Amino acid sequence: MPLSFRMIMDFKETLRDEKSQDFKDLSDKVSRDLYKVYIGLYPVDFVRVLVRRFRPGSVIPEVDLEFKANSTTASNPDIVRALYTAVNGSGNVGDLVLDKTSIKSDTASVNTLPPLRIVTEFLLTDGFTPGLSSSISAESIQLNDKINNWLKPILETYYGQTMVNSAFANFSNSDDWIQTKVEYQFSTPIIVNSTKIIDGILASTSPVRYVRGTLKVNENQAQFQMFPFSLRILNKDFSDGLSNRGSTEFKELSTQVTTSIKKLFGNEKGFSEVYVMKLTKGSVIASTEVTFSPGSTSPSRVSQILLNGIPSLETEGLKIDPTSINPPVPSTPRPFPGFAVAIIVLCGLAILIIPILIIVALKTGLRLGQ
Repeated sequence: MPLSFRMIMDFKETLRDEKSQDFKDLSDKVSRDLYKVYIGLYPVDFVRVLVRRFRPGSVIPEVDLEFKANSTTASNPDIVRALYTAVNGSGNVGDLVLDKTSIKSDTASVNTLPPLRIVTEFLLTDGFTPGLSSSISAESIQLNDKINNWLKPILETYYGQTMVNSAFANFSNSDDWIQTKVEYQFSTPIIVNSTKIIDGILASTSPVRYVRGTLKVNENQAQFQMFPFSLRILNKDFSDGLSNRGSTEFKELSTQVTTSIKKLFGNEKGFSEVYVMKLTKGSVIASTEVTFSPGSTSPSRVSQILLNGIPSLETEGLKIDPTSINPPVPSTPRPFPGFAVAIIVLCGLAILIIPILIIVALKTGLRLGQ
């Protein structure tokens, strides 16, 4: 990907010669400082910076940014925005002093950038209804307003009040839950790492209940560890309504399950949320997901907390079959008895000594026989 910009410094004729020490020194500095900018935004796909030449006026480097083959390469506007964001405020990138308005990548420049698209997606646990299929229905408009009143102020903390047009959410049916997608456009040369926006959304108070692990911003997904468990509820009878995630029966029982389980994990470091993904027969089997921040716990730890919490769940009206907790809690190994160790040692010594005694006895017998 091509990139050029103007650095505020005097041009030397030696910079025209790529074999000169001045060219090598400035090329190394430009490569090093630009690498820090782009590797931060594209840690998987970005490879290196190649300085092709320097032009006068003051000094204009012409650079190629190399990305991995077959990767989702950043667009030219993204390249411009990334460097503009890095120099915004101080005007510096490392030791380089830049004119941020001069940044170009192919035909994309700071003054010709298209609106920045921020696409957010997530799954709402409210039941999907036919009215949400129409963008002009009262139900759809009401939910859209609720989501925009939540997300728009968060995005404006990063991009200011530069939103272009009104954003409207698209709702679709995802196994009776609501798949939500909403696109915002901002007239700004600044770009913010999607992970930072995701963190901002996750830290906010949401007016809707969504599956946090399904949150995406521009195809970058929130990172959580998901621990699936199947819990058999013995004191509940299955009904057809429980198979529909949008039904009142499903909502009531799933709320009871999630509220009760959340109490067990409330003090656990990294705990995020509990979801009931489906309810099936037998008496009622709740397929749940307990979510944690990455690396904060283990399946065995989560299993143990659920097993230890069975009495507490029963006080909440949920009698759980301990054997249904899947994956099972690993058994704790018993300490090896001390007397067993002594027996093993004695047996080992016997195995070693007996052949020696036999050999001695045979030799002694032979001598006596002589």
